[in-house]
Parts: sequence; structure tokens; C-alpha cells
Amino acid sequence: MLEKDFKETFINIKKEIINTQTQILSDANIRLINLYFKLGKIINDNSKWGDKFIDTLEVELKVDFPTIKGFSARNLRRMKKFYLEYKDEEILPPAVAKLPNKLLSNVYVLSFIDLRNCY
Repeated sequence: MLEKDFKETFINIKKEIINTQTQILSDANIRLINLYFKLGKIINDNSKWGDKFIDTLEVELKVDFPTIKGFSARNLRRMKKFYLEYKDEEILPPAVAKLPNKLLSNVYVLSFIDLRNCY
């Protein structure tokens, strides 16, 4: 009988660990999406500098954060597009931020609000 309680306790501990890991990943995803949105706004606000701003930003970010990936000029342009697509939507950040990163990369290229709302 004690062995059964032991196993149940271990199962419960494992469930708690998995639930916490899932919550941490979800929270991190929400924060990352919010960062992309904010960076997109900053890039858009500085569009008077043209592509030179994005190209220079890419270099600066690589120098200051050499171990962090995802801030290529291509991705920075996507962040700008992401901001422009969602800036007037009330659903951001909560609904969009909960999308998995893989799905979000597909949302970057969608230009019709009706299609985005399907997600």
C-alpha cells in the first residue's frame, strides 16, 4: 500500500514539474511576442532612415548579443510587418502572444485580418 502512495506522489510531482515547465514556456512566448511587437514599432517609427536603420540594427544587436539568434535583418523586417499588421487590433497581445512561434512565423506573411482571426 505504501508503495502505491509513493508512486502516486512521484507521479504528482512529475505532473507539477511538467505543468510549471509549460507555464514558463507560455510566459516566455508571450514576452517574446510582445518584444517583437515593440521592436516592430520602434523600427517603424524610425523608418525615415530606410533599410540602413534595419541593417545597422542587425549589426549592433549581433555585437551586443552574440549568442542570441533571431534578430537578422530579415526577421527585423518581419517584426515591422508584424507591428503594422496588428497595431490597430485589440486582440494583441493576448491572443497573438499565445500562438506557438512556428505558427506565428506563418502569421507574419498573412495580410488579411479575416484569415488571421481564424487562428
